[in-house]
Amino acid sequence: MTGRQWVLALSAGEEAERHAAVASLVALGPAALPALMGELRDDTSPVTETALLSVLCSIGASAFDPVLDVLQDAVPGSHWRALRVFTRLGTPALEGYLRALAHDDPFVRRAAVMGINDCGEDALPVANLLVPLLGDGDEEVRRAAVRAFCSWGAVVVPLLQMVRRDGPGTARGGALECLAEIGGEAAVSARDRAALERLVQIKLMDDIPVPISCCFLSWIAVSTGDQAGVMEMLGLPAAYPVPFSAGVDAADCDSHGGLDDDPHHQYRRVFVTPELAGWTLVVGSWCDPSAAEREAAVLKACEHLSARYGRAQAYWYGAQSDGSAVLVAERGETVRRLAYIPGDDTQHLELGAPLAYEQDCRTALGLPALTAEHLEVDEDDDEWMWELLEMATKLAGELSIDPLSIDADTPARGVGLLALTEYGRRLGAPCGALRL
Repeated sequence: MTGRQWVLALSAGEEAERHAAVASLVALGPAALPALMGELRDDTSPVTETALLSVLCSIGASAFDPVLDVLQDAVPGSHWRALRVFTRLGTPALEGYLRALAHDDPFVRRAAVMGINDCGEDALPVANLLVPLLGDGDEEVRRAAVRAFCSWGAVVVPLLQMVRRDGPGTARGGALECLAEIGGEAAVSARDRAALERLVQIKLMDDIPVPISCCFLSWIAVSTGDQAGVMEMLGLPAAYPVPFSAGVDAADCDSHGGLDDDPHHQYRRVFVTPELAGWTLVVGSWCDPSAAEREAAVLKACEHLSARYGRAQAYWYGAQSDGSAVLVAERGETVRRLAYIPGDDTQHLELGAPLAYEQDCRTALGLPALTAEHLEVDEDDDEWMWELLEMATKLAGELSIDPLSIDADTPARGVGLLALTEYGRRLGAPCGALRL
């Protein structure tokens, strides 16, 4: 069989035939590379990337330059096949990746960083050679370098701290971002913290509200501008000022927590807005009125806040049609709580009589009014289910303020604060660089 026939045999239906093809191509060594590269270039080839890699990795370092040539020649938009193979050549290609860090094409530099990152701990001895990429002129390359250092974790903290101290200057910003992602405040020097505080103060001088848009958005709205009083009642003593957009970014990042070993990590921090059109919002997963760990505490908090300020509401909203949850408290009592989360049993959250807003929505849809005997959602009631999915933000717009509608024209007074909750004080502040 010819080299190309052996390559095509990598996609054979019989496992024995595929194994024989791998063995034959590895035996051919560099002589098999032209045929392998032909299939790598062909996006319609039946030979999978995994099959090509099994041979290329066995051939070793001599495969690097041919794969690099294919990557450079790939047409933008159809280069993903070559990119995935290039970045997974492994430790034998480490020397080639290091050479490619100086390539003129930023796409190749980024691919080289990704390949080095894929080498895992084997790349740690040469991590210092990636430092200049933390200040690369191409943002995608710089981001790839940041991700690589962050993936290596605490072991590269001394190197990053040295970059902050001694340079190169262009890499200092990227190094600081990595330190914040890896170790949070504990990994950042007092000098850097002071510099960041000065930067925050400068940005706060012309800070403006922006839409509070998160993939999973939870918030408590209180009808007052007494930010300090709200925080005192919620037990939020540890706080520092941040630009509005940075607070929103922090809330969004935190809302993706709960997927690691400790589901309480997502509750460690909240963003407390300045007064917005007469309301103060507390934003973060800690405010979710439907979360099993938080539902009782959020209900109690809203009742206490409404006893003092007249009205307090809590909401949860999933931006990808994940559902809504609503809690409305007035003058110390819960008036209404409901939730609709597809696939979840939320009937136990149902409290109070339907709000006028709910009944008005059903009337507009030509649906019968909700009654004590008819509160559950009928599975075939598509129009009402779609309404419930959006209930949190729409109801907030009627009763208080819709976070998604906040913008530079929203009346604002004061500055936003990031505050640690009881979870944050116990588990530590979340790691991660604020997007200032």
